Amino acid sequence: MYRSIRLLRSITSFRSLAVAERRHKSTTSSSSPLIQFSHDDDSKIGTITLNSPSTHNALTVEMASEFKSTVQQVKSMISNNDINVQIVILKGAGSNFSAGGDLKWLKALKNNPVHINSDIMYDFYTSYLCIRDIPVPIIASVDGYAIGAGACLALATDLRVMSSTSRIGFNFVKLGIHPGMGGSHYLPIVAGEAKAKEIMLIGDVMTAKEAKEAGIVNRTSTKTGQEFSSEVEDLATQISSHNPLALRSMVRTLRMREDAMHGGLEAALRREAHTQSLCFAKSDWGEGLDAAVERRQPNFDDYSNDWL
Repeated sequence: MYRSIRLLRSITSFRSLAVAERRHKSTTSSSSPLIQFSHDDDSKIGTITLNSPSTHNALTVEMASEFKSTVQQVKSMISNNDINVQIVILKGAGSNFSAGGDLKWLKALKNNPVHINSDIMYDFYTSYLCIRDIPVPIIASVDGYAIGAGACLALATDLRVMSSTSRIGFNFVKLGIHPGMGGSHYLPIVAGEAKAKEIMLIGDVMTAKEAKEAGIVNRTSTKTGQEFSSEVEDLATQISSHNPLALRSMVRTLRMREDAMHGGLEAALRREAHTQSLCFAKSDWGEGLDAAVERRQPNFDDYSNDWL
């Protein structure tokens, strides 16, 4: 129980993150925070970077804390005109966007009561999805892999661009858990009900071409690395040149519409948090991950009506 409370506090007690406020091509501090923010007042582009390349930018509790703190500060600076940013790019450091939720941490939740895990997961989701509070358009720049919760985080942005060699996957079912991070809400919106069911029930990783055809991403690019980043910045520059009031009001209207669909985002997140927590409590939680590592078919327990 103590560990559960400690985990919960680690999410809700957010640390301050020094956000770079230098004008023009600003860079982040040398302390290598898990979340970096930079901005260029000339192009009017801000960039939020998931900065844990050694873990393929896996989403952790610690990163969630810094992410929420960064978003709050960026939102404040934009709203108060402290920086001239009319669009934000979300990207991952290194060769991947995000490998998804930190599986070691998730497996450790198995010993917690369901109601504790439900609160933990809800706070975890909202710490990342608060990116939608930033009052300007957001582009997800997906280069490399975007898996699980990482893919869902990309869905929460306004536009998504993938390099042609990138992969995106909603592989929750293969791990033996219910989708989270708003995936069950946003995927049907961008891909349609029928396609979303197919994607989540099969759980395969998709190519950029497949993701584009499914409506998950808006554009694909043949470029990778810095050339890909430059192409995304060109798109961002094109958008940021438009009237700021038109951009912000349009983004607000469209997000409000999306978040109200299908019973509302809030209800979806509560359902995801509770159902994922039920999956964590199962005796075979972790079997899907172990099977993937061992390259074998998972051996899940039979269904019980007591679970849901």
